[in-house]
Amino acid sequence: MNPRPLRHVDLFGSAGRLEALYRDLQDPAAIAVVCHPHPLGGGTLHNKVVFRAARGLEAANVATLRFNFRGVGTSAGTHANGEGEQQDVLAAIEWCRRKHPGLKLFVGGFSFGGWVASRVACEQPDVNAIFIIGTPVNKYDFGYLRHCEKPMLFLHGTQDEHGDYEKVEKLVGNVRNAESVVVTGADHFFTKQLDAVEETLRSWAEERLEA
Repeated sequence: MNPRPLRHVDLFGSAGRLEALYRDLQDPAAIAVVCHPHPLGGGTLHNKVVFRAARGLEAANVATLRFNFRGVGTSAGTHANGEGEQQDVLAAIEWCRRKHPGLKLFVGGFSFGGWVASRVACEQPDVNAIFIIGTPVNKYDFGYLRHCEKPMLFLHGTQDEHGDYEKVEKLVGNVRNAESVVVTGADHFFTKQLDAVEETLRSWAEERLEA
């Protein structure tokens, strides 16, 4: 029997029911919400980067919750350009609070998911840390992060076509508690470098748990 079963769960937010997968650890040290990339580009909770990020967190004994934004898969509602999706992230955070009251809570995501998740997580007092993978600075304004005090991980590649490497590093320099991990030669989807995503999230989560 798998000691770490993956369970289908339902979240309920302003759009209605949201489809989610929860990795049920026996005695987790924390729980993390991992958000997927842009739905209009085919992003779902099954995205490879999202899956590997979750697997890295799970290796650090962090339970994970991945979900489909509104209008994706069997989730209710329609795509809302990152505005309504913030309510979806809130629904995921609320589910985690109820499931594991008192545990440390990490919130983040890949690309569009990182943008939406971080906007919400910065405003939530009981979110302990934030992670953004493949920060899409070429498309979205991340200036709000300058006012965010939470520990934050930026993971990006030097060949990211949606997040100019120099722009991301400049952003990191303006965020108070930020650290960046750069994967040389990696594109936006970390093609052939997914191991780096998994390992980075594992070691980062272990550091946050010890902090």
